[in-house]
Amino acid sequence: MIYTVTLNPAIDHIILANKKVELGVTNYYSDEYKVVGGKGINAGIILKNLQADIQAICLMGKENKDIFLNKFNEINLNTKTFLNEGSTRVNYKIKHLESKQETELNGMGFNTQQEVLNKLIQYLKENLKQDDIIMLTGSIAIGIDKTIYETIGKIANEKNAILICDATNELLKNVLNEKPFLIKPNLEEICSTLGIEFNEDISFEETKDLIQKLKKLGAQNVLLSMGSKGSLYFDSNNNIYKVGIAQGKLVNSVGAGDSMLAGFVYGLYKNLDIENTLQYAAASGAATAFNEWLASKEEIEVLVSKIKVEKL
Repeated sequence: MIYTVTLNPAIDHIILANKKVELGVTNYYSDEYKVVGGKGINAGIILKNLQADIQAICLMGKENKDIFLNKFNEINLNTKTFLNEGSTRVNYKIKHLESKQETELNGMGFNTQQEVLNKLIQYLKENLKQDDIIMLTGSIAIGIDKTIYETIGKIANEKNAILICDATNELLKNVLNEKPFLIKPNLEEICSTLGIEFNEDISFEETKDLIQKLKKLGAQNVLLSMGSKGSLYFDSNNNIYKVGIAQGKLVNSVGAGDSMLAGFVYGLYKNLDIENTLQYAAASGAATAFNEWLASKEEIEVLVSKIKVEKL
């Protein structure tokens, strides 16, 4: 079983405006729609689409839970939800259609009740088994301690489960104490986590040094996302793989990174070799980027063979 954990989901309320928004006056917009999100939810949907045995574990607010539950039911996603008093955060994204500029107003959401969080942790203690994969991804809701991923990581290690983490800063620093099997940062996130000033012109040798620092802190394998430049995979045996990209039209980058991680986990789940696993990772990320929402199995698999993986 693969478990994804989302401790700070969101509802993205997309507003499409023909004119730029001005402060202090009445503004009008042409259309709107809402999308449920969260890194673990996105990854869970991709894994479900790839027909993996997946359960998406979510902490969410009672007051606006229905939009999530209805969507989960619509797409037949296996979930375990823990309901907290209050509302899940809502992020308003105002898109000016002519200039293609986007203005965001991000909500803060509920204050986490400790008893609800304790139930989630207890559920993992009771259900996580040897060789299960658990994915800890994204930010955490207000009121949750930044050691939460480390806490869950300890449970995973006690159960001999496989720990995957996609987080930054203190969340990542703390979980590194539990030696996660895989982390998936980009260079800016690595620098932020290590307290180093980010430089866009960082060299390959400097990048390798940063990866080694992460490994010394506890990371076993690192999948370094580099956007349109592809990715690099640094394994626990100091092998490095360069992963190419698929060609296509960028439609929406939201969820592409989550899809990439899900594709890697799918390869792990299916016991694929590392080259094929990295192909699935890149293909999943690209297929979502080429779509208005998250990619289907067919859209992913048509790209897999087009991804070039090179051992450096």
